[in-house]
Amino acid sequence: MHEFFHTKFGFCMWDAGALVLLAAVVILLAAHVVRQRKREREFEAELADKMARSATRRDGKN
Repeated sequence: MHEFFHTKFGFCMWDAGALVLLAAVVILLAAHVVRQRKREREFEAELADKMARSATRRDGKN
């Protein structure tokens, strides 16, 4: 296996492991970004709803 990587790809086994680790980190980062955007959208919707309810309560008191 060692000779295969050295002769065919030009890098050693440590490089292959580092590439796998890098791919895992990139996948985890992408998943985090997607989840964070979803949380931000939910927060914005909740905040807008609270502000609308607050505005209607304020209008009703006057």
